[in-house]
Amino acid sequence: MKTNQISIYKGSVRLLFPVLLLSVTIFIGLVSGCKKSRVTPVETADDYGKHPRSSVPDELVGYWIAGVSSISNFWAYNGSYQGPANEIAVGYMLYKDGRVKEYFYYTSTSTYCRTQVLGYKQGTVKIDVEAKTFEIYYASGHYRSYNSCGSSNPPGFGETKKYTSAELYPAKKTRLNNWTIQQIDGKQTLVVPIGDGEVQYYVKSTEPQK
Repeated sequence: MKTNQISIYKGSVRLLFPVLLLSVTIFIGLVSGCKKSRVTPVETADDYGKHPRSSVPDELVGYWIAGVSSISNFWAYNGSYQGPANEIAVGYMLYKDGRVKEYFYYTSTSTYCRTQVLGYKQGTVKIDVEAKTFEIYYASGHYRSYNSCGSSNPPGFGETKKYTSAELYPAKKTRLNNWTIQQIDGKQTLVVPIGDGEVQYYVKSTEPQK
């Protein structure tokens, strides 16, 4: 009787072990699948369009930002009004494989009225190292605008809107000429002439979080 019980028990163990092994394997697979689903989807080349692109030189890979601020033009130290103030900044995130993101920020304040625009575009970039040029081909993007005077807000306040075809390639693209990489005040800087003897300085920085 005991022998039969032991035989049956051993048989149960033999049968139960594969079932447990299979269950554990399925459970691990499900957990792994859940973890993968929580990971931010990887952006593919198609999200950036199929426009011209080239490999980006190592010295240009990363985020570059140029900004202008004129808050001091708004209020003088004696508190008197000095005219409208504005801030403007544009940044480019360049990837080795020729993808690019553009961030744009603009604000303007005049008396009690304030205008803000925050834009984001993505596309591809084609760089000619010898000619020192690169062209950006925008494939998609969106922006948010905000206008207010006092406590009033216009219709569409703060809404995110997509850029129309008039703001994307082939209607519009960005071209920077005669760029150079320089060390200015200890910072790696992308220097781009913009005409009339003036230049635009793009400083290497950290890409903003959307």
